[in-house]
Amino acid sequence: MTGRILTTLGELTDRPPRHLVLLYSGGLDSSYLLSLLRRADVRVTALNVRIGEAGGSDGPGDARGPAAVAALFGAGYRELDGTEAFYTEFLPPAIHADAYYQNQFPVGSTLTRPLMARAAVSLAWELGADAVGHTATYMQNTAARIGRSVAALDPELDVVAPFLGSNVSRADKQAALREAGIDLPGSVHSVDENPWARVIENGTLENPENRLAESVFTRTSDLAGCPAEPVELTIGFDGGLPVTLDERPTVLADLVPALNLLAGRHGVGRFSGLEDTPFGVKNHEVRESPAAAVITAGHRALANAVLGPREHAVRASLATEWTTTAVHGGWFGHLGACLARCLADLDRPVTGSVRLRLHYGTVTVLAVRSANGLYYARLGEDFHDWMNDYGYGAWHQLAGLADRTRSAR
Repeated sequence: MTGRILTTLGELTDRPPRHLVLLYSGGLDSSYLLSLLRRADVRVTALNVRIGEAGGSDGPGDARGPAAVAALFGAGYRELDGTEAFYTEFLPPAIHADAYYQNQFPVGSTLTRPLMARAAVSLAWELGADAVGHTATYMQNTAARIGRSVAALDPELDVVAPFLGSNVSRADKQAALREAGIDLPGSVHSVDENPWARVIENGTLENPENRLAESVFTRTSDLAGCPAEPVELTIGFDGGLPVTLDERPTVLADLVPALNLLAGRHGVGRFSGLEDTPFGVKNHEVRESPAAAVITAGHRALANAVLGPREHAVRASLATEWTTTAVHGGWFGHLGACLARCLADLDRPVTGSVRLRLHYGTVTVLAVRSANGLYYARLGEDFHDWMNDYGYGAWHQLAGLADRTRSAR
């Protein structure tokens, strides 16, 4: 039996699930939904999936922390650290694909939402719950990322997404929570954060005609505050993934935070663009991704040095398709999985090192080295020997065949 999809507060009230696993951050939207579920007498287990330093357990006496708020509304509470899975399972495919959505900015929640959905489905199986819920709206691709992931992993689970069809203002949500004794601090902007990308939206950023305020940035320095002297570093890759920094072995869980600090200090990794949403309207987003900017620049340079022209062209096409598929919720689908495997296979010869300079918001490739490189200088005398035996006449004839044939007419 295929699970239901409840997309309004009315549907949730009329046909409530028996036991709901709610993806829960402790923020305004999910806390407000908890209050509604309490009134509807729905059994709820709130699941807070932490990735990197974002989120986390309540501090001593923290009455507004996620666990405390969940308890206030009678919900069970589980906390899961998804950081290791993020670095080992969900980030590598994005690196293989140089995953910049619409060539504008590195993907962010595209990598975390399927991870969260998988955690929610696993918890639903453990508890015998019949539904997974979230608070995404129709203006966010997150709704498809979670809903499609749940459907791919367990099509019999209900998906509860009441804010797809029911619009409640932030002011009304805050007022309802204050009545329940919870005063969550308001925020001008909405921030979604993981080690690969910090995404800022809403508020004054909804209109791209507004000038970006420096106050929205926390990972990257303004150019006026960057160090005057550049910094250089070398990243080593094996099979398309970074494995060394300045010739010292490293893992993504160490490399990404280190590059966020270093590159961010030099103003690297600021992005601003309009993201297409499922219904054709564009959503303005600002992103900070220092490590992503550096690693992607290095990976692109090395892949260009190693891959042949057809390999490079096919890889670019597949990478764009995988990125779009993942953004729109197809991470666990057949196409997304096939594309990810193919990109990883294409990256197998992408092994070597890239020297980079970070300075005033720019990443400059200084040098590329690979035993698999196809560049002229590495092939040396072998290339000259091959070309001495080459028959140029036939090549010239065939290269200009179309033009000569048409001119003769």
